Amino acid sequence: MTPSDARVAPNWAEDADAVVVDRVDWLIDNVQTYGRLLDSLRRARRSVHIAQLAFDADCTVYADDSLPAFVSSDVVMAEVLIDLAREHRVEIRIVVNATWILNTARPLRRFFARRGIAREKIEVRGLSRFPHFMHAKVVIIDGQEAFLLGSPFVNSYWDNGSHIPFDARRPLRELGGRPLHDVSMRVSGSIVGDLERMFANLWRAADESESSDASPAPLRGGEDLALGGVAGTRLVCDAPDGIFPGVPDRAVRMLVELLAAIERARSLIYIEHQYLTSRPIVSALCEALRRASALEIIIVLNQNPDLTAYRGWQNAQLREHALLTHPRVGIFSLWSTDADPARASRARINQLFIHSKVIVVDDEWAAVGTSNLDGVSMGDYGSDFASALGRRVFRGVRNVEVNVVIDALAAEDRNGDDVNSIVALRERLWQEHFGIPRGEMSVRAHGGWLATWREVARSNAESLASLTTNCGATLTMVGRVLPYSDRAHPRDQLADAGIALDPARLTLCYDPSWFGVYASAHWIRNIFG
Repeated sequence: MTPSDARVAPNWAEDADAVVVDRVDWLIDNVQTYGRLLDSLRRARRSVHIAQLAFDADCTVYADDSLPAFVSSDVVMAEVLIDLAREHRVEIRIVVNATWILNTARPLRRFFARRGIAREKIEVRGLSRFPHFMHAKVVIIDGQEAFLLGSPFVNSYWDNGSHIPFDARRPLRELGGRPLHDVSMRVSGSIVGDLERMFANLWRAADESESSDASPAPLRGGEDLALGGVAGTRLVCDAPDGIFPGVPDRAVRMLVELLAAIERARSLIYIEHQYLTSRPIVSALCEALRRASALEIIIVLNQNPDLTAYRGWQNAQLREHALLTHPRVGIFSLWSTDADPARASRARINQLFIHSKVIVVDDEWAAVGTSNLDGVSMGDYGSDFASALGRRVFRGVRNVEVNVVIDALAAEDRNGDDVNSIVALRERLWQEHFGIPRGEMSVRAHGGWLATWREVARSNAESLASLTTNCGATLTMVGRVLPYSDRAHPRDQLADAGIALDPARLTLCYDPSWFGVYASAHWIRNIFG
């Protein structure tokens, strides 16, 4: 960890009631996230509070060279919690989504009961507000540090920074076995108190939704939530009406933050997101391009999202606003390649599933968390639909979301530590995507950042095309960047980049059928699983 990865290191020897400066540590991909999380969990002595979309009882942290030394073998996350409850009497409370589409609360309770864990030691509540989802993903430890997670505790979301095209540790179930890229963060300081207040309200709302007779013990910082200050680092939460007391009905705090940041953009907007279907966000990007003649927009997106309609919605927005052809907009996808271990002369390729939710504006403002750039995260799922019926049926449907915004311009002295933290995030992401040393992304190229991205994508496409047409060629793709395509099938997306698949030279690992592309079969299985 370098100094630029964090704002200010807290003094852990300070009195517990002293004001601690907020610290943010970026965690790229889930092996790094799980390693830091396990290290903190093993030191918990008072409380562990978890909010999650899903928590499978068999969610495993697989042994990996990048994990701490104490993780020498595979570790089941739920077993770690059991040890904490038994050995150290840590209070453990878990809130997960519990709608008919996705409910891991009941099987998780049964798992703990089979292991002989009483409810008062580990209590699991389900938040059932269908059609709204509990999408926030947070772990708060001893009220001193917290993790804002990108992924649910589900094995299909496991991956390390290598992102190899096929790994048996990634089940096919949710994402078709695709490698997964995600961004999480560890935070400490005053923002943890805000997260405790957020969790207290989720805990209370889950109690009401399940009609439980048990009265929750008061949580530290359990007063009504009133978030959204002007500090350089702040928590931004959204939820269906009634979950956060004191928050106006239908408040759309994250959307307001994003629109304000896009409006003041001058040179660069970098977006790395799971989806881009939000009409207000796309319109704001177009207006920013008209307003700022030097502005470049770089977007990294999934070409095959995991939800049935999202691919069509996303591409319709990109085409309607001419973002696919705009000279100052570059849209890219991420792919992973390696040598096929079963055959030396053949390579493998697979889409990376981009699960991160990151926006960086001018290296002065950044948002990371759980909100997608879609209607259900931005406050109104109905706004994503083109049809009047869809708009009416899904009007007002929204998720529970949590994000951290770092705003260097909001700090009174334009805090340099905030800028360093934002730059560190962007550089670490680009280092992974480009496969180059981190320091090489510190200085903007003469032709602009977008020219650099386009050159990397073009070079990779040419290398892969050469591999399939030249028997003497070797795999030379550097990093993972390729041009984005609005075609439906992965093989057609590669063809758009000039890469013709030759099974004797290049194997496509994720090659879904028509049904897999247009019906998102992996997501459908979640409903009945």
